[in-house]
Parts: sequence; C-alpha cells; structure tokens
Amino acid sequence: MAEKHKLVVLILSVLFFSALKYTIDSVLEALPIILQLVIYTALPIAGGLITFGLCSLLVAFTDAKISAASHLLARISEDPARNFLVGFFTTAYLALIRPTLTAHLPSLPYMEWFTIALAVYAMYTMTGFSSKQFSASSEDLGWRRHIQEVKRMTGQELTRTISAMEQFVDDGMKELLLVYLTLHLQRLGETEEDILKTLSPLIDYQKNSSGSKRSFLSFPWTKRKLSVKNKRARENLLNTLLERIDRLGSE
Repeated sequence: MAEKHKLVVLILSVLFFSALKYTIDSVLEALPIILQLVIYTALPIAGGLITFGLCSLLVAFTDAKISAASHLLARISEDPARNFLVGFFTTAYLALIRPTLTAHLPSLPYMEWFTIALAVYAMYTMTGFSSKQFSASSEDLGWRRHIQEVKRMTGQELTRTISAMEQFVDDGMKELLLVYLTLHLQRLGETEEDILKTLSPLIDYQKNSSGSKRSFLSFPWTKRKLSVKNKRARENLLNTLLERIDRLGSE
C-alpha cells in the first residue's frame, strides 16, 4: 500500500472513530438496540484501523544511518494484522470494558500502571538489544572481510552485494543474495550444476517464520537469545559460503 493510501486510511479511521465516539457520548441512548450494538462493535474496529495506519506509516521515518532505530520501526510496522489487533483490543478495553471495571475495582489504575511499566521495560530492553546488535563496525564481521576478497566486481555491484548480505544476516532474506552470488559465479565460469552445488547451503536455508511469530509473545531475554542464535548461524553459513567462493576464484 502506497504511503498516500496509508495516510488516507489513517485520516478516515480517525474521522470514523470520532463520529462513533460522539454518537456514544451524545445520542446513543436514543438509538435502537441493534444500532447500539453495531456502534459498540465498530468502535474497536476503528481503533484497530487507526493503530494499523499509524504503524504502517512508521516505516517512512526510518533512516538508514540509524540502523537500530530503523530496525525497530521496521519491526513495529511489519505485521499489519498484529497492529490492528493491538489497536482493536486496546480500544475495546479503554472504551467498553474499563468504565465498568473502574466502578468495581478501585485498584485498577495501579494495575494498569504496573502493566505499562512492564511494557516500557520490554520495549527498552528490545531497543537496547537492537542498538548493540547494529552498532558493530563492518571490520568486526568475518563475512565482510571475505567479500573484500571476491574478484571481478564493480564498486556499485560490490555495494549491492554487501547490502544483500546484510539483509540475509540481519533478517534472513536470501533471495537478493542468491541472485548476486549466482551472477558472480557465472562470471567465474561455473556451470549451472556447480553453481547449484556451491550455493546449496543458502538455497536450502529456510527462515523459521513460525518461530518468529511465537517469539513476539516471548520474554525479551528469550527473544534476544533466539535472535543472537539465528543471526550467528546465518553469519557462519555466509562465512562458509564465501570461503568456498574465494577458493573457486583463486583456482
């Protein structure tokens, strides 16, 4: 969805939410029961759409020079269904459930602040981890040293290949890297059979998407450990692959 369309969705969602809230506060009791139920159901949907629109627009504020912040914003905006459900249930709680609970549970505000504090701590932990993860210099990564030894690449092609390697190591995206390495091996005179054999570890690599979805609900330290483990495995795979390509180029 284009940025312009996302902005339109956000504006319409805010207007829709405002109209529903005004109806609930002003004329709800004068409406038939069926319309009241429809309005109560539509209010969380509008809240979900607002959250979806806001999170989708976050990617426009990413800055490649601040990789940790860009990674965090990308993580927030990458799952529209999750963002919609967060807005849906948050709106349902604040607008429909909380008013009733407040009358029967005086300690509710303290419980809410405790929950918010835990959420802020979790976000802080994930942000700190992202900063450490992306602040390492290029000289500290073995696969970057290997790529400098690959021959017959122009400056622009080398930059694109390094970018594709970063996407694979950081996010597990292998498609673009496969394209660049295949082209490079073709220039080295490798046959199709040899290319398939050389790149077979990368071709066979499968990102554990189901595990990534489950990890969203895990504790921050569990997610940190899993992310480090997966990234280290991809680095080792890429190092081994580049060493093999280096040997082919020197033959």
